[in-house]
Amino acid sequence: MTTGAFQGCPKRLLDINVCRITSSQEFKGTKRSKMQGLFLRIAGFGRRHGFKLIALMCVIFSIKMLYESDKIGYFDTAVKENRRDNQNRSATVNSSITLFMRMSGKLEKHSSRFYCDHFRTAVLFWPASLGKTVVVLDEESEQDHIFASNLTSQIKQHFPRCKLEVAYESLPKDESVLNFKASAMSPGYNRQLWSSFFIDQYTDDDIIAWMDSDVTFLTPVTKATIFNGSKIRILGSECSMQMDRVRIWAETTEITLGLPMVANFMSYFPAYIYRDTFTHCREYILKRFNTSNFEEAFKKFYHGPHIVSPVNVVISYAWFFERDRYDWNLKICSDLNSYNTRFPVGHKIKPQHTEDILSQPQTALHIDHTFKINTKFFLPNIFVSYCLSQRAADKQQAICSTRSFSADTNLVLFNHDLMKLEPGHETPCTGIKRNHCLKILERHYNQVGTDIKQGREINWQDLEKVERLAKEAGMTCKYSL
Repeated sequence: MTTGAFQGCPKRLLDINVCRITSSQEFKGTKRSKMQGLFLRIAGFGRRHGFKLIALMCVIFSIKMLYESDKIGYFDTAVKENRRDNQNRSATVNSSITLFMRMSGKLEKHSSRFYCDHFRTAVLFWPASLGKTVVVLDEESEQDHIFASNLTSQIKQHFPRCKLEVAYESLPKDESVLNFKASAMSPGYNRQLWSSFFIDQYTDDDIIAWMDSDVTFLTPVTKATIFNGSKIRILGSECSMQMDRVRIWAETTEITLGLPMVANFMSYFPAYIYRDTFTHCREYILKRFNTSNFEEAFKKFYHGPHIVSPVNVVISYAWFFERDRYDWNLKICSDLNSYNTRFPVGHKIKPQHTEDILSQPQTALHIDHTFKINTKFFLPNIFVSYCLSQRAADKQQAICSTRSFSADTNLVLFNHDLMKLEPGHETPCTGIKRNHCLKILERHYNQVGTDIKQGREINWQDLEKVERLAKEAGMTCKYSL
């Protein structure tokens, strides 16, 4: 394997063991020869004893099984390999979590979103005790290096409890990977998509909290919002699968994996994913397209007029190959039996994988800037969540006495797909369900209050501090919290 084929990728990508591809092919060839010999003996037995019809049926069945084995051989082999590997891995609720973000510091809209959408609520609701934040920027951009230097200095000076690591990604060796005629998006946007397949290369933590720069936290993150028992919670919805852009993502996901997109996972951030799931997904894609060069694979599944959604690709991969590692919370609006016809045997969605009302409130919201969806009416939750947290910690904050607040505001966070809601929305917590949701919120804030008493910092002054830092950098946050 030559390193030139991987220029533009993180160096650790070179450690991928493509020998598994060869061994898998050899296994499949050995399996085929054994099957052929077995069925030939069955057919010969039938002829010798006059059971011609039985022999013929066996031969037909053998041919069908043989071709089906060829068709999904790499799929079955990967499933078995991953299940065996997964039994030997066990990240716990005490594992460090990397809050990950890929952005371009030279773009004003990216830096503005970082400060105004993400940073000012992350200092409020993301507990620094969970782990570090990793921001990946463009290697060749001088402005990105300046952005990183300023951000690092600000965090060291104003938020010493927070740990930040900045990494840089170089361009792919082949410029046409990102810039091609049929592309519906700019080379810069395509670069964000490309980068998403290498997130595991930038941290050694077991778990990654995948964020976009325009994601705002709405309520404090706790371990209960990340884990159900010892499993990472995955949120997804089938209800938006007929939307035009989601259908496009589904088509590209199926091209990428050779398997259907399970649901829409794009609306849920942070997306908590085991680091090695990214690694395994990338290895699977390389194997599927029979290459050791991810640039070549990327061209095969993305070079067209459609857009790929990496989060849908990676989590759909996890469904088919690492399902037992995750706790699935899928909203299904159509008939489940009908929807399941798209999935291979053994990979159907079962009732225990579905959830109409989330068992925990969503902690963050995608402030949409791409599809012009109004999501800003959710923002009062930030103030309400702050005051409920302080009240649970038995702390009186002056800012909370100036405005009324109620846990009822948070009931909207039990909806699955927040980006589908409009002002005047209804919560799923109506009727007798309201008390159920309020009890969950009570447990949520009681835990946050306990965390504050034990040293967790949730200070409104930190949010205001980020607003001042943004203004010093020439940015004004467009909406008030």
